[in-house]
Amino acid sequence: MTRGRSLGIGRETRTSPRLAATRARAAMPGLWIPSSFDTSIRPLRSRPLVNSTPRGSPVRVTLMHNPSAGDEDHGREALMAALAEAGHEVRYEPADGDLSTALDGTADLIAVAGGDGTIAAVFTALAGTGARATLLPLGSANNIARTLGIDEDAAPLALARGWKRGERRPFDVGRLRASDGTRRFVESVGGGLFTDLLLRAEEAPVDPGGDAGNAHGLRLMAQVIADAVPQRWTVGLDGLDLSGEYLSVEVMNTRQIGPHMRLAPGADPGDGLLDLVLIGEEQREALGTAVEAMAAGDPAPALDMPSRRGRSLRIGVPGGCRLHVDDEVRSAEGPEDVLITIGDARIELVVPR
Repeated sequence: MTRGRSLGIGRETRTSPRLAATRARAAMPGLWIPSSFDTSIRPLRSRPLVNSTPRGSPVRVTLMHNPSAGDEDHGREALMAALAEAGHEVRYEPADGDLSTALDGTADLIAVAGGDGTIAAVFTALAGTGARATLLPLGSANNIARTLGIDEDAAPLALARGWKRGERRPFDVGRLRASDGTRRFVESVGGGLFTDLLLRAEEAPVDPGGDAGNAHGLRLMAQVIADAVPQRWTVGLDGLDLSGEYLSVEVMNTRQIGPHMRLAPGADPGDGLLDLVLIGEEQREALGTAVEAMAAGDPAPALDMPSRRGRSLRIGVPGGCRLHVDDEVRSAEGPEDVLITIGDARIELVVPR
């Protein structure tokens, strides 16, 4: 498995083999879906949280924390103090540790504190266990939190105070079946532009960090767009043939990919559907223009990206191409046929209110 070098646009550094994943993500503008496709943007489904604890009792929280994420205000002691101040009974576990302790039945809620990579790793491990989880976003992209409407700038104390009266929402975890086995994903699976960006970031000689890292990522993305060669992809969505020549094929569960890139603005990770986004040669110029606008600090222009929703995708990966799963790049290369599905495993998520 190849992991992209951090571009300095994330504050999270993961050293565990299981959780180590690139923070190298493309900085891209919000994208729109043309009216010729299914464009209904449905609100995330929710229902009121009915507390599983007796009235007045504290919520028993297991804090799964990546200590390398966030800043000095997001260390173990600070987070535990914030959760205790919010009235919860807290137990600490490192996010790269053994999840069996978190699933021993003594916790009402598992709170995952870290960036998207940490959250995705824990969510995939929790899928189908019946666990109830929430998140404290400590990365810089925070695409999962943004998709769910969780305020990434809110203090941990403010978020923790909202858990007991929060809403329960289903969160589907997808499945990729490929030549090298089966894997779960939380955000997206795809190939083409964004896999190439991660690979190029891995090879990049510099990692400036901060705003400079974001600018570095934009420069890399511009190069990837300019150099990309369309490939013939075989794509079948719920029996519908969408095969064609594409620069990129992205299967989205969340609305965003990379630093705040709204590639699938209508995606709902609890609706049992995936959003398939197909980027062809005709979108190359618009994508390049959008990257330039972002690099200049201007609002990004709206772009039309062909998109469809479905539950099951069969994809023929072209020769020499590789897929990314969330922010990791698989070592296996095409040609190969893969199956991507959603709906067989989920977690129950608590969104603070």
